[in-house]
Amino acid sequence: MRRIMGKFLFLSVLLFIFVPSVAYAGAVPVRLVIDGAEVPYLSAPPIILNDRTLVPVREVFERVGGVVGWHAAHRQVSLFYGYNVLVLTIDELNANLNGNLIEMDIPAIIYNDRTMVPLRFPSEVFGFEVDWDDENRAAIVNSTGNGAANGVAQEADEPEVLYAFIEFPEFPDSANAPLIQDELDEQPQDNYPPNESEYEDNSNKEDLPWDGTVGELPPPGTVVTTDEDSALARDISTSAIQTISFPQTTITDLQTPLDTGTAAYVIRASSAISEVHHFLLPDNRLVVDIHNATALISGDFYAPGIVPVSGVRASQFSQTPQVTRVVFDVVGEAEYSISLSADRTLLTVSFSKNKISNVFAHSDAHSDTLVIQGDVLPSINISTEGFPHFITVNIDNARMDAVGGIFPNGMFASQFSTGERADGTAFIRVYVRGDWPSFSVASSANSVAFMLHRGVTGVRYDSVNRELRISRAFDMNIHELPRINDYLNFRYTFTLPHSADVLGRGDISILDGFINSVSIACNENGAVNLTFNTARVMSFSIHQDEYYYVIRAHLPREVSPFIVVIDPGHGGTDPGAIQNGVVEKDMVLDVSHKIMHFVDASPFITGYMTRRTDTFVSLLNRAEFANNLGADLFISVHANAAEIRRGVINPDVHGIETWYTVGELEAAANNTMDSRRLAEIVQANKIQATAANNRGVRNAPNFVVLRETQMPAVLLELGFLTNPAEAARLSDSAYQWLLAHAIYQSIVESFAAHPPRR
Repeated sequence: MRRIMGKFLFLSVLLFIFVPSVAYAGAVPVRLVIDGAEVPYLSAPPIILNDRTLVPVREVFERVGGVVGWHAAHRQVSLFYGYNVLVLTIDELNANLNGNLIEMDIPAIIYNDRTMVPLRFPSEVFGFEVDWDDENRAAIVNSTGNGAANGVAQEADEPEVLYAFIEFPEFPDSANAPLIQDELDEQPQDNYPPNESEYEDNSNKEDLPWDGTVGELPPPGTVVTTDEDSALARDISTSAIQTISFPQTTITDLQTPLDTGTAAYVIRASSAISEVHHFLLPDNRLVVDIHNATALISGDFYAPGIVPVSGVRASQFSQTPQVTRVVFDVVGEAEYSISLSADRTLLTVSFSKNKISNVFAHSDAHSDTLVIQGDVLPSINISTEGFPHFITVNIDNARMDAVGGIFPNGMFASQFSTGERADGTAFIRVYVRGDWPSFSVASSANSVAFMLHRGVTGVRYDSVNRELRISRAFDMNIHELPRINDYLNFRYTFTLPHSADVLGRGDISILDGFINSVSIACNENGAVNLTFNTARVMSFSIHQDEYYYVIRAHLPREVSPFIVVIDPGHGGTDPGAIQNGVVEKDMVLDVSHKIMHFVDASPFITGYMTRRTDTFVSLLNRAEFANNLGADLFISVHANAAEIRRGVINPDVHGIETWYTVGELEAAANNTMDSRRLAEIVQANKIQATAANNRGVRNAPNFVVLRETQMPAVLLELGFLTNPAEAARLSDSAYQWLLAHAIYQSIVESFAAHPPRR
């Protein structure tokens, strides 16, 4: 792991806190100035209550380089700055600074659905200067940046070694920090909360009239425009964009409404887009972030008057991780929607509903094809809810202006009908004939072709029960079918005997939110590979009845009593620590595979790894992988390094430790495991197995993989690679097996003592 000496400089973490609001009589709004600049676009204005100024918590402390955390179960706000941690409890006067009890004269409160904290108390304990401008009714903060807590002494160094919060990647400046979200009581659909200061452009502020967005204080008596006075745009997207892992893509083009001839912008990628997030800033700027994407486009794009947009900009927002950002300056109460094409290469930002103007069918000797034309490319998904009579093509955020019709001489389909739902989706029902066809989807500029064809015979998919039914026209032993669970690439393959050639070859498009498609193809040995290409990690079972072999898709939590995620730290371009001939990323991968050897042998525990080879996986993706699985435990495997100062190691430090983060679960209330108890169990078993120096369990509130996971999670430090003897042991396979078995024993002990609830 990388070690950073000296004072910790925390990267900003973006956070909205949503908790029930309380009305406080006599609260008077004021203005806030930090280091000479007025803070624009506050999530809630500062107020004066009982002669004390209260501010929205993240507006102050993230702007001066601190980190804000929220623990919903305890109604507590944690402020991390320098070496100091200050914990405030809502509506309570007692606070905790670095483990010491302190009493305030006014508590933190909930006001207008925002967490408000007294400005002077935490500012002064962190070493800031606080003043009051009575003429302009402004609270003024001068950040000294020293992070020195007044009133409680804090040692700068530990005698042996300093530990950096190594889970944060390094960025050239805070503007390129990754967008990381703390725990929320509520989360806007498909949004993550922004930190408005990162997007504020005040380069020409001297030329602008004062409107609350620039640093200078306005003349006395100026009427300030607040968020409540502005009409905000509204997201009318009818479905969220699912995150699916693909190789890195390149954003090659942004087409304006003049190019598309519609009220939509179309962003084009060179290959499938993995992940899209979007959010609306309080000044009506719509921010669209395309993850795992480099940008060939940059600068300003034309905003014609036919759409409610006054400006559009695109840029490479971040290099690590790769994020392309497009920002739309939306005018007024515009409605917008965001959708991806079926092949995930076209991202459409539309400022009107997509009008489906024409739907027509044609047939040839090979297929029946339904062509769906809209103002912009229709965003569709397929449902077999009408199995076995019809297939439904659902179209997001669309108005249906086309009528139904027939398939002339259709081999697989007879007719189709059209309609529109109250939730804003349009749909087309395609009525199929006796033989259930295969189907596929192709896209062009503003139309989608839905094709029904032969190619796969005797196979039907039921999206209601998530079942693939294969006609029993051949014999096979379903209990001996080879399987490959390539879950990191969202693929699950059954190898069928050669006699299954009667199924034919081809793809079955499904697109039901769980399964994208099923592919049937010959492998190099002449057998048939039946591959499920999934939208998320799935489990599969197979049984047979009188007429069919039935393969059923399950969410892992539906079939696995216990789920654990093993996270080998670092990987790929991030080697971790390299000392005494040992590379951390390789050693922890070896140990993780050994842990999985024991886990895979258990009939009751299902294990997954965040990486199985030497590949780079971002910290957030590791946590999101475990969260999307609904895992019960998360164990991140690392090795340690010690430095006296940067570049100068301390070879004498040695031992094993385990890190955890408090707050995600309450063992007493839920009768289940929490992170600290898990850390204690793992640490005890590692020490018993190895007789290594016991460095204990430690709280790490800002390790991303611990903070962002939604289940009990620990980070294991197996020893110090900077200690020659310990590095030699960690590179020894027999010692790795000892550690792996101890960690597996800890998993079993945790599940036995506190079985998770399903």
